[in-house]
Amino acid sequence: MILAWQFIIMIALSCAFFAWFLFRPISQNISGDESNIAINQQRQDELISDINQGLIADDQYQAAESEIVNTLATELRPDTKKSIAIKPLPWTLAIILIFGILSLGIYSQLAPKMIPSGNSLPEPLSMSDSIERLQSFIEKNPGDFQALKMLGLAQIGIGNINESIEAFERAYLINSKDIDLLLQFASAIAASQDGQFDGKSKVLIDEALSLDPQSIQVLYFSGIVAAHGADLDGAIKFWEKALYLMSNDHPDRNIIEEALGTVLNLQVK
Repeated sequence: MILAWQFIIMIALSCAFFAWFLFRPISQNISGDESNIAINQQRQDELISDINQGLIADDQYQAAESEIVNTLATELRPDTKKSIAIKPLPWTLAIILIFGILSLGIYSQLAPKMIPSGNSLPEPLSMSDSIERLQSFIEKNPGDFQALKMLGLAQIGIGNINESIEAFERAYLINSKDIDLLLQFASAIAASQDGQFDGKSKVLIDEALSLDPQSIQVLYFSGIVAAHGADLDGAIKFWEKALYLMSNDHPDRNIIEEALGTVLNLQVK
């Protein structure tokens, strides 16, 4: 008997809530893609920082990056704006009637122990499915910088270097001042050139350096470019500056110190 009264009270509260909801005027914009992309971009930046610091292995990086892309692709929806206009009275009466009938029907069918049935979670998207979702989203939003950037990262994740370069190129045409894009774009081009940072790859690193000459990550890449170009003095200059800007307990300090030590040994020889 107590359970029956609890059920009736629940129905009454639900109906009251929906009545308030319908009588309350609503006008809102429905669009969550920008916040979704911003959140996943922050996670991507943190992931890149972790691998640069040597906190995670390459396979862990690939798995985490795949998860980020899957999450973004699942959440992406085309930007739409909906203005909601509802006639409250007919809907309120209809909802009260439907709630009452359904709730009483469910209550009459409940077993004494009321064991809930298990819910199966949807299968996670594969990287290929995620890329298809991103591509579908970009078709409807061709000017979305962050989506194009994430598509480039996703293509790298499955080894499609040329496709990643194409996505980064499109993102670059939209925003050529994003430091992380410049470094990712340059790395993709270098990967297509057997790891050589020359040509456009070097140009992109130089652009990043001109935008932020105090960035430790940019200085590290600039040192790599210089070292690949046999400019050992230049590499030493960039890495010494990066070490100067770092705190003594900076997690990337050992990486740059080892690179600098290698170049200094080569210079002595």
